[in-house]
Amino acid sequence: MKIAIIGKGGVGKTTIAACLARIIGRDGYKVIAVDADPSLNLAASLGIPKNIALEAPVLFNEEEFIKSRTLLPDGLYIMNPKVDDIIEKFGVKGPDNVTLIKFGEIKSGGTRCLCPEYSFLRALFSHLVLGRKDVVIFDMVAGLEHMSRGTIKGVNLVLCIVEPNVKAIDVAIQMKKLAEDLQLKNFNIVVNKVRCKDDVKLVENLLGPPFSIIPYDENVVEADKLGLSLLDYAPNSKVIKAIIELKENIFGHKYI
Repeated sequence: MKIAIIGKGGVGKTTIAACLARIIGRDGYKVIAVDADPSLNLAASLGIPKNIALEAPVLFNEEEFIKSRTLLPDGLYIMNPKVDDIIEKFGVKGPDNVTLIKFGEIKSGGTRCLCPEYSFLRALFSHLVLGRKDVVIFDMVAGLEHMSRGTIKGVNLVLCIVEPNVKAIDVAIQMKKLAEDLQLKNFNIVVNKVRCKDDVKLVENLLGPPFSIIPYDENVVEADKLGLSLLDYAPNSKVIKAIIELKENIFGHKYI
């Protein structure tokens, strides 16, 4: 089962990705949590101690390693580089059967061709989506670029996180259109930070019925201030209960 979590920046993707990963892991599944956002906040949201998270390598900072896997002596690059050992080499063990891997970002090379890096990225995504039996949850970079590149094509489920405001909804509308163009199956809206029924109606009128609704909760703000996982800080909070329902909804639709 492979889940991509997408949306505008600041809508709560990372909190939802981290809590969902651990809640699924508690059911006995092995979960790989992929931090594909350059801000690299997923470790803290998972409850991985800061010193351990900082020691963990960021995959796309390892330029020499990627070159060794992708470049040939004559300047050509390998279209299908070896990636089946990446989780074992770069993964960090977290709580509740979760392994974190930090992607980071592919840095612009000026006039240099970035084809080797993108070849490596495509091969790694393909391996994670098709080559592993684990549950994989991708906390994607904010915005549309990863979708326009077709990076997440092949996942079983896309959760588009949206806040009840016009800017977040506009981005979600664009993402929904791109998902249709890419023929991504199981694109679903999750409304986050809901304070009242009108919040849900606003999103529903423009994007259709949501797959899941997650309420606003000050515990999220407090956990972020302290750099703690919400699941550890407030395990009985409204948000955690809603994410447990989200997990059950995913299981109920037989996505897993």
